[in-house]
Amino acid sequence: MTGFTNASANIRLINEDRRSVCSINNVNPDINAQTAAAFVDALKIIYNNGECTARLNISQEISQ
Repeated sequence: MTGFTNASANIRLINEDRRSVCSINNVNPDINAQTAAAFVDALKIIYNNGECTARLNISQEISQ
């Protein structure tokens, strides 16, 4: 049966000026939303320079 398998993920934070604050690669693609949100909140505290927007990108492999 054909399906998708999570292969990799990364998180990117962007500030209000649409400039990249940081990018984290090799994130576990099976991360749950609560853990990802807590991690992003911690990064916002470290950044401490206004609001940020976070995006989680997940790459998937097509398996047969």
